[in-house]
Amino acid sequence: MTTPPPRDHRPQSTIIALVLSFAAGATDAFAFLLLGGVFTANMTGNLVLAGLTERPNYPSMIVGVIVAIIAFVIGLSIALAIARPSPGPRRLTAVLALGLAAQVAVLIGWVLAPDRSSMVDQAPLIALSGFAMAMQTGVSKRIESRSGVSTTYVTGTITNLVSDFVDKNEQAGVTRIGVIVALVAGALCGSLLIGIDTTLGAVLPIVPATVGLLLLVSAWRSDEKSHLNERSSNAIG
Repeated sequence: MTTPPPRDHRPQSTIIALVLSFAAGATDAFAFLLLGGVFTANMTGNLVLAGLTERPNYPSMIVGVIVAIIAFVIGLSIALAIARPSPGPRRLTAVLALGLAAQVAVLIGWVLAPDRSSMVDQAPLIALSGFAMAMQTGVSKRIESRSGVSTTYVTGTITNLVSDFVDKNEQAGVTRIGVIVALVAGALCGSLLIGIDTTLGAVLPIVPATVGLLLLVSAWRSDEKSHLNERSSNAIG
């Protein structure tokens, strides 16, 4: 009998990238507005902030910047180590589950923090948030490496989009534009919810992160079912 062809997860990967980009925008909105004015997804932005010595509360802010960068680097190293090149859905699911757990921990920490305005209380939340964004970045790099997009920063995405357009190269234009729009939409929604209740700002990133995880679990189960069918077909053949 004919062996079933491998499943094409490209449409699902695009949806996951869009969902995670929305989560990144919401996360950075929460971090910048409520966690000492730093970013936990956009590390380029943090490097710029590190040079703004005339900014009010600079000593406190630079601590947050350093914490965010260290947490992101450590988290990304872990994410990429777990999800080696061309990983299966099982490994990607594990990475995204770690990121979701970190996002939930941020929410719990925010609710329980005795002094939300103190960097002493903010620093652990910044570290957890940066770790979560690193997990997400690792997943997006593995599933969308061919399209040149990242769900946590878009300068490179914009560069690739314009470069391929000018050079008239084939490109994943819909994915790239979608990721940019989703990032802005996430930041906008996060900002609006923070205006209603700051806790909602911590809740929002959990929602798309959960959706992304469920999509990966769905892909994992589909792959397992496909492999079972393939083995059955080979056995019959």
